[in-house]
Amino acid sequence: MLLFLFTFFSFNPVTCFASYKDHCASIIPELTPTSNTKLRLNPFPLGDHHTGYYIGGDSIIDVGASWNRFSFYLTSRNTHATEDPNLFKIAGTISFRSTNSISYGDGSYYGRQRYRRGYITFKLDGFWSESSGKVCMVGTGSGHSKTGNSIHLDAVFKLNNVFKASNITSLVSGSLESLGSEKDENHFEPISVLMFPKSNYNYTLDSIEDDKEFSSSSGNDAEEGFPLNLDSLSFCKYPLSWAIKRLQLEYSSECSSSKNCTPVSESSGQLPSVMSLKGIECSHTNKHRMRVLVEFSDVNYYWVNQSFNTKSMLLGEGWWDEGKNMLYVVACHIMGKESSLAGTQVGDCSIRLKLRFPSIWSINNTNTIVGKIWSNKTANDPGYFKMITFRNDEDLRVGGLGIKYEYSLLDKVNQSCPTHKPVESQGKRYPDAYSYDMRFDLSVRESKKRVAWGSSTPLSVDDHFYELGLPTYSDSFSSTSRDVLAEILNNNNGSLFNISYKISISAMSYSMFDRDSLFNMSSSSVKISAEGIYDSGAGTLCMVGCRDLVSNNGTPISHSMDCMILVKFQLPSLDTNGGRYIKGSVESTREKSDPLYFKPLRLSAVAYYTETARKNVWRMDMEVIMALVATTLACVFVGLQLYHVKRQPTVLPFISLIMMSILTLGHMIPLVLNFEALLTQNPKNKNLVFGNGVWVEVLKRGGLLEVNEISVRLITMVAFLLQFRLLYLTWSSRKTGESKKGLWASERKAAYVTFPLYAAGLLIALLFKLKKDGDDVAIVTPGYQKHPSSWDNIKSYGGLVLDGFLLPQIILNLFSNMRENVLSCSFYSGTTFVRLLPHAYDLYRTHFAAGQDNGSYYYADPSEDFYSTAWDIVIPLGGILLAIIIYLQQRFGPHYILPHRFKGSKVYEKVPVVTESEAEVEQTNM
Repeated sequence: MLLFLFTFFSFNPVTCFASYKDHCASIIPELTPTSNTKLRLNPFPLGDHHTGYYIGGDSIIDVGASWNRFSFYLTSRNTHATEDPNLFKIAGTISFRSTNSISYGDGSYYGRQRYRRGYITFKLDGFWSESSGKVCMVGTGSGHSKTGNSIHLDAVFKLNNVFKASNITSLVSGSLESLGSEKDENHFEPISVLMFPKSNYNYTLDSIEDDKEFSSSSGNDAEEGFPLNLDSLSFCKYPLSWAIKRLQLEYSSECSSSKNCTPVSESSGQLPSVMSLKGIECSHTNKHRMRVLVEFSDVNYYWVNQSFNTKSMLLGEGWWDEGKNMLYVVACHIMGKESSLAGTQVGDCSIRLKLRFPSIWSINNTNTIVGKIWSNKTANDPGYFKMITFRNDEDLRVGGLGIKYEYSLLDKVNQSCPTHKPVESQGKRYPDAYSYDMRFDLSVRESKKRVAWGSSTPLSVDDHFYELGLPTYSDSFSSTSRDVLAEILNNNNGSLFNISYKISISAMSYSMFDRDSLFNMSSSSVKISAEGIYDSGAGTLCMVGCRDLVSNNGTPISHSMDCMILVKFQLPSLDTNGGRYIKGSVESTREKSDPLYFKPLRLSAVAYYTETARKNVWRMDMEVIMALVATTLACVFVGLQLYHVKRQPTVLPFISLIMMSILTLGHMIPLVLNFEALLTQNPKNKNLVFGNGVWVEVLKRGGLLEVNEISVRLITMVAFLLQFRLLYLTWSSRKTGESKKGLWASERKAAYVTFPLYAAGLLIALLFKLKKDGDDVAIVTPGYQKHPSSWDNIKSYGGLVLDGFLLPQIILNLFSNMRENVLSCSFYSGTTFVRLLPHAYDLYRTHFAAGQDNGSYYYADPSEDFYSTAWDIVIPLGGILLAIIIYLQQRFGPHYILPHRFKGSKVYEKVPVVTESEAEVEQTNM
């Protein structure tokens, strides 16, 4: 956001080339301050801090990076009196700050962002005349332009209508003008500013006549709004300020253009789709009142930069009617030019607006806010427009526990849905109607093509709002909630629940839909309100839905809905370990010839239940413990091999360097990757998603998990150092001696066999994995989508190579013909056990533990090896076979495993050396 900081600081003369006498003396005479001490009370009416808007300055300010909201801050820290009691000397700073947002990382919408700030600051001093309301100041500015170049500017700043008292018609406007010539490279076009004064404001529009007008305009609005405690809430603060920030406009069916249909003039002729109320100031004296700026915009550009345009805005005063619990607003037009804010004035105040927070929701009204805006002029008067309704359908629930939901289409549900009778669960359990498991994200298909994403959120269960009365971060009910639930279960035989939903669907692309597609006849975003019956004994959810209708040009039509929609879901059982997918559909019950008929939509979602999430939290704890145990055992087995070669150093040259390198890399690569993740602190490295009720439990265990992770890394570091030591000793043992040349030749021959085998295996594994990934039809939802990358496939194959770490040693034994116990039994059998244990655990996890989650693995990570039921059987059998071959080679000779005709006669054996003393003893005996 482009912010204009106007800060008055302690008075210091500003050294500048601009002369006050040359540029301001004709507006306000220059007088000498009577005292160097500042006044006890600041007489400047704009106060110490203020906000406003501006236009212009495109040559030096990057307006496009501002979100097109221009704020202006003014702080008066030092004001000096002069000889004239109505004239004051002031000094201050104006800063134009532009914030550019730059995405980096993976480039996704949720990717990290950094911010780059460019700014221009003007230090000014001058005078303010209380009698004329004028301000004139001169000074210099410095900073960086929108291109990043350093600039130095001379400027004069002028304000009008700066009086101590203000009302609805009081607007402070002015300009910041360059003092350089047009040919000067530091010259800039004038910048117009506009502020709404706050101090000593007098509310004048909340008269008795206006109260009567709002009361007489109620018409069909017999329902009163929900009472708000504005002693603790404020329309100028969150959450109320956010609730009124984006209101969807709905027009009468007669409106197709802006003529007599909108209170603001639109040059494009398009009807604005969004209205925003922004509180300028809120007052709680006598009654709750507010000053409000009403902005109109198009929904397609709401989040995109828009220039400040007074023709699309209204200025008004509002007050809260505590009797009817409604906000009433009298709004006025702002009259000004598009090119400049100078001379901007407040026009007629003929526009009326009122809104309320509904206390009773239904399938036809699931809006947090509803209201309307109209003109008190007659149809023949200029400026008249047809009444517009507006609403906010975001699930804000500002009203809290007092909101109720009324079911109105349950008879239609009974006709459209199968007869609901409580059934025996037959040992299966399904999600509780009040649980967090009833909300889920959606993947939407139309004609077998994935066309949209969506979400489905319950609004109410029976007479109680969803999540109201149910603790959000715990699955345990309060005593009140238990009583409520027990009563509901008794009334419904523990199975059937009335339930209402709000379903939102957003198209991935809306340029390729057929004529009878829901997205073609609505818009890229569809919202469906639904109510029906949930059978918790069978996991079935059947509802009747309603959607808002739009005109041919896409404009929402007021009070127009299509309620001939059938929505169905089938939830999987809580006891299902695999394939937890929710299946559903959205269908039109109209005839195909009906203009409102649309093609059926097939819905699917990942059923990530809270119970499963809790099991996964327990699983993560267990996996960290298993990783600690496995890594510790790896250290022990490597240590035993080091002890073995210390006792028999002659076997060192016969250990395979390829095998030692594989094992060393197996410990080193995880350390490098973990260190990189520690430095970058990328949250994607721990992509944990849990049910809402599990977050507190995760946070409580987070410290323990982190400590255990650090322990695993430390032990992995020890294992790496021990393995590297063994690799170094093996390498050093072959550095000298002519006898070692034969071993190097054997190592090369083993490499010629091993590396092609690994390459062929990698190619075959990648082909099989790519085929499997292509055949799988993944059901994904936003935020969970993950496709295996080539790097993931290579990592998986690397795990497979580690599982068969004994293969290079077996091949080397064949070429070297060594019969000695090169590897200790504890090393090759123990390391094989450590490598194969994850596959046994994965086999258990797949068939008996909680369903697979989104990838929060600490042990037996599928991205680091080949894991499936088949692989979890084949790989352990292969590892055991390799260990048996090593045993047979060291027991009966390296060629024992070969057929007899392939067995060679050349064998390396240790020959006993006879010393000279032993030879003499032998001759004496003879």
